[in-house]
Amino acid sequence: MTSLSSNTMVADSPLIITEKPYFTLTRAWEDLSLLYDNYYHNSTEVDEEIDRFHSLVPELVDVEVIGQSYLGKDIRVLKITNEERTYQKAKAFVCAQHHGREQISTETALRFIAYLLNNYQENQTITDFIDYQEIYVIPTVNPDALDIVVDQGDYWLRKNLRPWDDDSDGLFEEDHIEDVDLDGVVSSFDVYDNTNPANPLYLYTFYEGIDNDGDGEINEDKIGYTDLNRNYDSFWRDGSGWENDTQSQVYPGPTPFSEPETQAVRDFMLQHRFGMAYSLHSGINATFFADNEYGWAEPSLYWQMVLDYSEILPPSYTEIYLDPAKTPFTREEPSYALAGGWDTWAYFERDILAPITFELYRNLSSILPDAETVIVNNSTHLILEWTEIYGYFTPEDNYINALWNDVRPGFDYLLQNTPRLNLDLNISYLGKPEDGEVQINVTCENLSPRIKTMDRIYVQDANGSVISSYNMFAAGYSAIFNPTANLGNLAISEGEYPITIGNEYVGYREYLISIITETLDTNSGFTIGLSILGVSIISLSLRKMSRKKR
Repeated sequence: MTSLSSNTMVADSPLIITEKPYFTLTRAWEDLSLLYDNYYHNSTEVDEEIDRFHSLVPELVDVEVIGQSYLGKDIRVLKITNEERTYQKAKAFVCAQHHGREQISTETALRFIAYLLNNYQENQTITDFIDYQEIYVIPTVNPDALDIVVDQGDYWLRKNLRPWDDDSDGLFEEDHIEDVDLDGVVSSFDVYDNTNPANPLYLYTFYEGIDNDGDGEINEDKIGYTDLNRNYDSFWRDGSGWENDTQSQVYPGPTPFSEPETQAVRDFMLQHRFGMAYSLHSGINATFFADNEYGWAEPSLYWQMVLDYSEILPPSYTEIYLDPAKTPFTREEPSYALAGGWDTWAYFERDILAPITFELYRNLSSILPDAETVIVNNSTHLILEWTEIYGYFTPEDNYINALWNDVRPGFDYLLQNTPRLNLDLNISYLGKPEDGEVQINVTCENLSPRIKTMDRIYVQDANGSVISSYNMFAAGYSAIFNPTANLGNLAISEGEYPITIGNEYVGYREYLISIITETLDTNSGFTIGLSILGVSIISLSLRKMSRKKR
């Protein structure tokens, strides 16, 4: 390690700042295909895919268990990044399948992972995302329900599998819906008062099943307890879209974060800062944004993102907003924040500016009038049977890959809009070099076209102490700022002065300040140049040679 001393010719010492070098990652894997393609995965098969991703591409894939489901199944997150670049990076996040019957979200998450791995060093844009971001993916938040839906065909199951005695008879989930006629699906039956056939009055819905506990009623103690996407601690039981009945599909649980699945997601997200994130669902084709009590939490931003999505996604994903009668500024009914929803919690408690609920699929043909069959039609009652629950939330197996191709641009958009920095640096002395005062000229650009840097940009030394900072950068904004530092006060490691630039949202890029010094050896007549990059340069002292010639 070189230090400034009395025999150092500091007046001629160059000053250099360079980004810290890392090993170059060479791709050593062939393109991956899923083990179970055109096929809905249960949780065991999801784990097989995850383990295979990790084993075949350990250079890009890290796997962490972040918690367990109610039945003890691991909830795992994959981190996709160039692991040779070890500094903290900008972070993007995708979680899938809060709801059991929305298994298409798990399939999309798995294809997103394969897409990233297959395009590394094949597509420069994807390569840059992986080199300079950490991309986190949870393929299933609700693995217990996934297994019931995929393996047992219970396509009504939305909630998690904590058992509950809904009918207070001392038994748990003993009277649930069943495929009595063995046609492969559990039917629902909508019952109407038909005393006025021109305008039947809806009364209630019941489901196919039998009286398992012999109490004269059917389906009064079904499988499932808490809607995980109503269990987060933001507007919990104080917003819209929930019911207090434990049998309801939108029951929010007894307390916020009562369920191990949401606790796992919460604990993971508390460890990270994301500027933008997706929660994947199905049941409609749409992109939903975080609300406050009055409407969209970020109206201008979200409206611009709707316009972006309208250019890259099929029309159905934004038509709900682009219809002049349904824009967020002229809603048909009052807007309230979703009670206990992931997106409201992510926005209000984790400062994620754009936590987007990405609804991937709905089959409109499954809810057209002719999708229901008339079972009873008399002077008192009209009863309609509906059997299309599977097709409403989930496409047929052979359409999974086609759906992924439809929505893939939305995932590129997620990565593009994750805020991160492009930096160009140079450095110079302020005053006399021996004083150690330097000025760092930073040209900084926020590469996200929509999301701001969320916090100030910090220049820190190796100990994490802030040397200087600059105001938060707007989306797509670039500027020059000029922090100053004293080399004597910076941590020195192996003859280098390391600094980092960034924040927790955009990540921290690492740089090295180098001083090339020339020390005069009066005995040999040579000048030995000592570089803190570890390179020694030996040059003939022209001054001494000229003296000898005289």
